[in-house]
Amino acid sequence: MAKAKGKKEVKNFKNTQSHIRARLDYLHQAAAYFQSKSTLAKGQNVKVHNNEHTSVAGHVDSGDNGHTVDTQQQELLGNLSRVCVSHLRAVAMKTQIRLPVTLKRSVCKRCDTILTPEVTCSHEIRNASRGGKKPWADVLVVRCLLCGTEKRFPQTEKRGKKLVERRQEKDSALLRDVNSQKVDTSASSQGAAVELCEQNVPMLDAAVSE
Repeated sequence: MAKAKGKKEVKNFKNTQSHIRARLDYLHQAAAYFQSKSTLAKGQNVKVHNNEHTSVAGHVDSGDNGHTVDTQQQELLGNLSRVCVSHLRAVAMKTQIRLPVTLKRSVCKRCDTILTPEVTCSHEIRNASRGGKKPWADVLVVRCLLCGTEKRFPQTEKRGKKLVERRQEKDSALLRDVNSQKVDTSASSQGAAVELCEQNVPMLDAAVSE
């Protein structure tokens, strides 16, 4: 009975985890949707504003239908996106679920804005070495255009190995050394045996001739 109870507990834990992950996915999709709508509305406002300045009569082209999106609506959509991201992070911290690395890097930690290249953030590769001659010193700097927070990601392929990997490499190297020593000792013993045989052959021949 105890085993069956343990299986039920594991099953219930998996079900709760799947429900929480579905909630996190929903919050991320909602935040991305509101962010895209906010940027789209901003682009429409810029286009209409430019058309009004370039037109002589001050009218808007028929493609825009004369409709402009209010700046308050843009701010509201942006705020909704940030609220969804803050809820997402709060749920992940409360349930102790580790978020994917791609999702972490796509969100500003300070203002909870979804980082879209050339829209809400800028990407730049910096090299702090003298003259930029060291390629392993390349660092990708992602800067949020709303709050100015910067994230830095090294672009080097060489990374420090974990302690377990270093121990495994050390053990394998020791095994190779031991095996090579065994092979050397066996080869030397075989050579010594061959030399003894060669020395004993003329003595046997002399005894036979006598």
